[in-house]
Amino acid sequence: MLALHFVSIPLTIWEHDEVQFAMGVDRYEPLRHHPAPPGAPLFIGAAKLVRPLFPDAFHALRALNIVATIAGLAALIAAFGSLTRNRATATLGACLFYASPSMLVHGMTAFSDPGAIALLALALWLGAKAQDEPRFAWGFALACAASVGWRPQFAIAVLPLFFATLVLVRNWRARFVALGAFTLGCLAWLVPLVMATGGVAGFVQWLFGQAAYYAAHDASLSRNGISTSLLFFRFIAHPWGPKLLAFPVLVAAAIGAALSLRAKRLLPLAIMGAVYLAFALATMDPADAVRYALPSLVAVALFAAVALTSLHHAAWLALAAYAIGAYLYASPLLRARAHTPSPPVAAAAALRALVPRHSIVLYDLQLRPHAEYLLPEFPQMRIDEGLHRFGDRVDVPLFIYADGAVGQHVYQWPDSDAYRKLTRGFYRAVSFVDVPPERRYVALSGVFAPERSRTGQSWRWISRAATLRLPDLGTRTAVLTLRLPPEYPFDGNRISVNGQLVALRRGQQLDVAVPLARGRNEIHLVAERAFAPKDIPNSRNADPRVLSVMLTHVVQRTAPTR
Repeated sequence: MLALHFVSIPLTIWEHDEVQFAMGVDRYEPLRHHPAPPGAPLFIGAAKLVRPLFPDAFHALRALNIVATIAGLAALIAAFGSLTRNRATATLGACLFYASPSMLVHGMTAFSDPGAIALLALALWLGAKAQDEPRFAWGFALACAASVGWRPQFAIAVLPLFFATLVLVRNWRARFVALGAFTLGCLAWLVPLVMATGGVAGFVQWLFGQAAYYAAHDASLSRNGISTSLLFFRFIAHPWGPKLLAFPVLVAAAIGAALSLRAKRLLPLAIMGAVYLAFALATMDPADAVRYALPSLVAVALFAAVALTSLHHAAWLALAAYAIGAYLYASPLLRARAHTPSPPVAAAAALRALVPRHSIVLYDLQLRPHAEYLLPEFPQMRIDEGLHRFGDRVDVPLFIYADGAVGQHVYQWPDSDAYRKLTRGFYRAVSFVDVPPERRYVALSGVFAPERSRTGQSWRWISRAATLRLPDLGTRTAVLTLRLPPEYPFDGNRISVNGQLVALRRGQQLDVAVPLARGRNEIHLVAERAFAPKDIPNSRNADPRVLSVMLTHVVQRTAPTR
């Protein structure tokens, strides 16, 4: 099982959170999202200890997770063995978990999850031991505290496990000792985190700010257009792979859970998985569901193994077939990641080699950490901010660092069902593209931030009315490309462009030529109709913006006026 992980070790840094963890190792600044909230203090602390042994923070983090994957598999076998008192069930369950596509993709990366899983497995083992011998309760409590300190989001799984296990510990003194040990263990990593966020007042303010963001983004906006059935697939089925692989595992887990109804020893694990999964389904970002679901997968794996054990020797054939199928399914991503630089790294390297140092790099928002980490020598800002400040400064070279296939400088990994279902979908293709003066403009009002599809097509929504300013290039015409998407809520719309009325149908794209005078020119757009996505019946979209039409391109024709 470990061989599947070792052939999948990534060559370079890749995902958003990995970059933020690496920046946190270099300089721990939670208030600047180095790393992302809620800070992972133990993970960063461990990485800082081993950092001098490696060329950079990424390699230190990756090395930690290689060790965590080996230790985690051993700890999970021990934990499942103590819980079930069946070595075959323990080995089947642990190997099934580590063979899941979710762990194959995330097990050797620079995320905090692998180490937190290993510590959670240690807590499960010590918790099972504490049910028989209360003297293990303090060790169980410290392992729980360490798992939360390594990845604080695991508190949602660890707290139910902790209290449910204490109920089964048959000694009040051991329970109080465990509560004390858990408290002290949490304080050991919490105090440095509080200090790094500016003391108690700063920590509380930071925590409430992150809670507000979580409620607005993860629990609300990120779920726009997501059906309940897709939510269930994202959190429950996709981590186990395609239907052919996931369905047998989930059926086996349901059977195993039914067979385990009277096994009180497994109750804390069942409660942990159920509480965590319910919380994830109710509030977590579906884009990250496959990784966020990992704690609940531990429970699913064990219950599936309980059912598989009844197959005797055939169970090992089933496990081997699943592991091979899971690796083959994820292999387009795993092979690309193991042998080639990630698209963000490749695009940044090419940009550094080809772009003048005085250029300004404009990044898509999801590439902001990559830009900060990989391109520190360039001035950089968001695309909308950069165009607003330099849209009519033709003497300043601008380049977009884009998440998507745009222009000639495109760096990408192969597309696959695994990439779409096992990741957030970002960074499969990353580009950098010049923004020449004839394609620049300043959004004065009514123009929302840029958006981009996975294929690289970009647009900016226009509100009911908008104003653009174009730089003075001595041209006689500007061409605006307007579009209405196929899912537009109206049959069409009419837009006035500097008094010129144009009509668009749903799904149509139209080029509008606008005459220009000498000097800088302003273009005014006024739409006949507009809508707020949140007001569309049954749309499952909480977006409060008022939108009318997409602006996809603005180009000045280069022929000079006479």
